[in-house]
Amino acid sequence: MVLPFRPTSHLLPLSVSIRSTPKGHLNSVNQQSHSLPFSLNDLQPVVNQNRLSPDKPFLETLDSSIGARIYGGTANAPNSVSENTSVETQHPPAVPSAVHSTVATTPPVNWSSTLQTVLDQPPSSLPQRFILGGVVFCLAFGAWAWLGQMNEVGHARGKLVPQGEAYKINPLIEGKVTQLAVNEGQNVKAGQLLVALDGQIAANDVERLEQVLAGYRVEVSQKQTLLEKIRLEAKTRAAIAAANIQAQEVSIAQANANAKTASELVTQYQQDIVEYQERLQRFGPMVTAGAISREQLFEVEQSLRDRQSTTIKSRGDLQQNLAEAERLQAGLTQKHAEGRKDQLASQQQGHELEAQITDLNTKIADTQTSLSSAQSRLKQYSFYAPVDGIVSSLNIKRTGEVVQIGQTIAEIGPQHAPLVLQASLPNQEAGFVKPGMSVQVKVDAYPYQDYGIISGRVVSTSPDSKSDKNLGEVYRIEVALDRDYVSTPQQMIKFKPGQTATAEIVIRDRHIIDILLDPIRKLQKGGINL
Repeated sequence: MVLPFRPTSHLLPLSVSIRSTPKGHLNSVNQQSHSLPFSLNDLQPVVNQNRLSPDKPFLETLDSSIGARIYGGTANAPNSVSENTSVETQHPPAVPSAVHSTVATTPPVNWSSTLQTVLDQPPSSLPQRFILGGVVFCLAFGAWAWLGQMNEVGHARGKLVPQGEAYKINPLIEGKVTQLAVNEGQNVKAGQLLVALDGQIAANDVERLEQVLAGYRVEVSQKQTLLEKIRLEAKTRAAIAAANIQAQEVSIAQANANAKTASELVTQYQQDIVEYQERLQRFGPMVTAGAISREQLFEVEQSLRDRQSTTIKSRGDLQQNLAEAERLQAGLTQKHAEGRKDQLASQQQGHELEAQITDLNTKIADTQTSLSSAQSRLKQYSFYAPVDGIVSSLNIKRTGEVVQIGQTIAEIGPQHAPLVLQASLPNQEAGFVKPGMSVQVKVDAYPYQDYGIISGRVVSTSPDSKSDKNLGEVYRIEVALDRDYVSTPQQMIKFKPGQTATAEIVIRDRHIIDILLDPIRKLQKGGINL
């Protein structure tokens, strides 16, 4: 259902085209037309009063109050039906039975003066121009952001140093400067003294430990001498005891031999006695018979008595020899015991000395360790040049200053080496930086607006990141400069080691739209749904 309504200053023409529709269909149309400035329920009374058959056309007029609600404004005239009504019935070819009615009404309406003034003015084109300009701007901005590119530049802060390894002198102890042997910019040789701190306490400790060590070594020498003496005396006593034992054994052997001889004589004498006794027994009857003389019998008896006496004497010698052999054997046993006792005493004394020497050697080793530590601590109070070079930085100005642990007191740079920029590049900007990339260097001491920018290139990047308290994780880069000076009309000023500078590196080209969308991506990564 289409209701075009065009009010003028005097007339309110209303043309209504109504397709006769069943009541159910009208309700569905009414439900779908809630976006109109009027409700189809306002037409329901007219439809009910003029309900016709589907193929019968009808005429209907709407009062001006309905039109006013459609287009706004105030209708002062009462509801009326125009007497001037023209009806035109059309039959669409697609639906022959459908009837269209066009109602044109021009009721007189009295509008308020303010509304009438607004209605009489022609529509303004300024909003359309604004809308058209906004669309064109959005299209142009979108094309520029989509097709345009910008350089993403990384910034690395650092300072100028001689190319090559710069040796930093950092104390491991705290102390007061007692000697300042070099000046900044001075050439030095390897091993040359740079700075000395007050190390009197460490020197006293070294001296004390050296004295203790010397005492231990003297005591060990004395113990070793005594041990050698004891071992020599024990060896001598053992040799004497062995000789005595050997002589004792010879005496025992001799006594045993004498005893054996005496025993053999006693045995022989006993046999002679038995033989003489047998002869006496035989000679007795023979003397009585007068076969032999009594003198022969007496001779036999005398020989028997001599043998018996000799046997008794031989038995005494035998007993004496056996007793001597036993005495000598006992003496030999005693000598063996004394020799073993003396040997055990010597061994025990030697073991005690060896234990004492071992203990002293342990003390010597501990003292040597302590002495080495003390000497190392004493060396920490003096700082020497590790290589031939130039003192590029000296952070001590006079004696009496106190240095802290880890403080850089001096830097030694290689001689005749060109200056390079060592800078720290934040981790988020280091992903695309490679050796050989071009760099623009701005030296802080010489404003680039007056002295220009120094070109350079990336020489190397560190393989691993390091923590920086201000920048977080950073990578160290080294930048070679195309020139190490700036020029003025009057002179050429060369850079100095230690001057700070900023390196600008074109990391990559990015579309402008990517840069504009970065904040949204970060919010999405942070868990915020847009």
